[in-house]
Amino acid sequence: MKKLIAIGAVATALFGSVAAGTASASVPSMSPAVSCTTWHDAAGPGRAGRFHANCAGKNVYVQSTIRCSDGSTQTSAWRWEYAKAECPYGKAYRSGSYRTKA
Repeated sequence: MKKLIAIGAVATALFGSVAAGTASASVPSMSPAVSCTTWHDAAGPGRAGRFHANCAGKNVYVQSTIRCSDGSTQTSAWRWEYAKAECPYGKAYRSGSYRTKA
């Protein structure tokens, strides 16, 4: 119990009071989503579906995700400005998406 009180005291000292209607700390706004060029093709092994996200010149890391005809979901690694996700051998593209981070 003493640890919880100590943590509460430290939090209050660092962040101030959080009484309703009196908080004055500003919350940083979220940056807008980066708009990237996307496309899909069937150029993978066995005509497997692929989903591409190209964010050239946006200075962000991008990760793409593809949903395939067998119900699986494949996600690429975080890559600088371009990422590609690929379905398993011979499985078709159903949908794709991407996300970015600075």
